[in-house]
Amino acid sequence: MRRSGLTRDGRGDCYLLSLAVLFLVRTACAQCNPASLQHLHANFDVADLACESSGFHAEAWSRHNNLTNTLDIAFIAQLHTKSWAGLGFAANPVMENASAVLAIMGSDDAASVSDWYLVTEGRIVNHTRSQLSFSTKPVIQYIGGIAYVSFALNLDTTTVTPDFLLFAHGPLDSSGHPQKHVNKVVVIAKFAQGCPDPEGYKISTDNLRKAHAAVNILGWGILLPTGAIIARYCRQWDPAWFYLHITFQILGFIFILAGLITGSKMYGRLKGLPKLSSHRALGIFLFTLACLQILAVLWRPKEEAKIRRYWNWYHSWVGRLALFLAAINVLVGIHVAQEKRSVTAGYAVIAAIEIIAFLVLESLYWIKQRKDVKSLSYATTI
Repeated sequence: MRRSGLTRDGRGDCYLLSLAVLFLVRTACAQCNPASLQHLHANFDVADLACESSGFHAEAWSRHNNLTNTLDIAFIAQLHTKSWAGLGFAANPVMENASAVLAIMGSDDAASVSDWYLVTEGRIVNHTRSQLSFSTKPVIQYIGGIAYVSFALNLDTTTVTPDFLLFAHGPLDSSGHPQKHVNKVVVIAKFAQGCPDPEGYKISTDNLRKAHAAVNILGWGILLPTGAIIARYCRQWDPAWFYLHITFQILGFIFILAGLITGSKMYGRLKGLPKLSSHRALGIFLFTLACLQILAVLWRPKEEAKIRRYWNWYHSWVGRLALFLAAINVLVGIHVAQEKRSVTAGYAVIAAIEIIAFLVLESLYWIKQRKDVKSLSYATTI
């Protein structure tokens, strides 16, 4: 009977222990409440986030965006007057030399957020030494005693390795500066992987891609070739041809500069696409040639100078090389971006018109040259 009693008691203890463990697990899991994500900033994508909980009313939702090499982070924590709550990032499971994003509530009940550097366990300095680099700056929403912070870390330029997440909270001093934490928890960082909502991401970059294509086609495909045609075939309208040529080239340079800026922004987001590096490298080379052409105009020798002949040769052939390579690069860009056939057809029509115009004007140019030579030789014979 005693043995049987011990067995029942043992089973009962095990049963109660199991219930207690299950309760603790459920309690810990409950702290990561997906419903809280609805209070984040409207521009923050909450799809496929992984959650880490501190155990004291603070949680961090995260995702490593493979496409942009950024960490999308949502930090949610209780925040009281004259206190702070923070999420730190560190290569080691210690507070020293870590960098953190802190939500701060001053005496005026106005919540703010900024990045800070943790010198030691007991000293926090301002964000002037922070090792964090943001592709999206931290934004805070404060609702019902809870701070909802969202941001994105740029891992290419962030100098701290985020192997560990540091949860902490503490008071502010009389000047509103964060003091040593009263509680902290360190967890191993486990970030969800993937690119959130690829279709949505494609839509968000669609306008940038269209702008990049439009300004480059207008600059390299229309304005600069028109200026080159004027310089070669309209010399009889002196000096009007020169001012027209300069006008078209300056306008073209402005548009290709806009193309370089939009392309640089887009490269940071879409560098995972195949063949994009070659398109970017050729684009930078072409922009360098355009800059050299501008410098050549600024340093143009006088007409009577002996070197002017070589300058003319250089300026003409570098310009032709740039236009030829630009036409190739535009086609490469259209292919990489997987544009619709209508875009390819539209650019093909522009290129065909320019080629036909060039062939006709070049033929007329050489016919005129031959006539001038014959007239000169006839006058010399007489």
